[in-house]
Amino acid sequence: MNRKHMRGTYIVEFSFVGLLVFILLFGVVEMGRLYFTVNALDEAARRGVRLAAVCNVSDPVVLRRAIFNAATDAGTSQLISNLATSNLALTYLDVNGAVVANPTNTSGTTGFRAIRYVRLSVQNFVFNLFIPGLGVPITLPTFRATLPRESLGRHSDSAEITPC
Repeated sequence: MNRKHMRGTYIVEFSFVGLLVFILLFGVVEMGRLYFTVNALDEAARRGVRLAAVCNVSDPVVLRRAIFNAATDAGTSQLISNLATSNLALTYLDVNGAVVANPTNTSGTTGFRAIRYVRLSVQNFVFNLFIPGLGVPITLPTFRATLPRESLGRHSDSAEITPC
């Protein structure tokens, strides 16, 4: 073949190969971001339930710290964009696994004294892809962690509440 007739062929071949390489590169980066986000959400559930098991029942700091924020920062997570305390559901469970209706009630056997387990769920989190032209939102499944209650912010010797 004549070199003059092949001049545009290299550009066309490079555009096909380059397109495939960039799609593969963006795919690998997005899978890495998704894997990181899934692990961070799982850690947020684990971290939040651990804090809830040892902190006071009505302490708002628990949910803030669960999403990797400072105790005074009530905004979205510093680590995971779009994650807010509204994505977290903290529930207190009795010995049978039923939800304790009023966990702050310290009198009787239906409130605070009935709590045996603590559960935190991270739900309705939407992961947005950064791939150009393919900004599809993906709703991730619910992440849950359950632990037995510990002190719930109270000393065993007295009913004195300790801050977290």
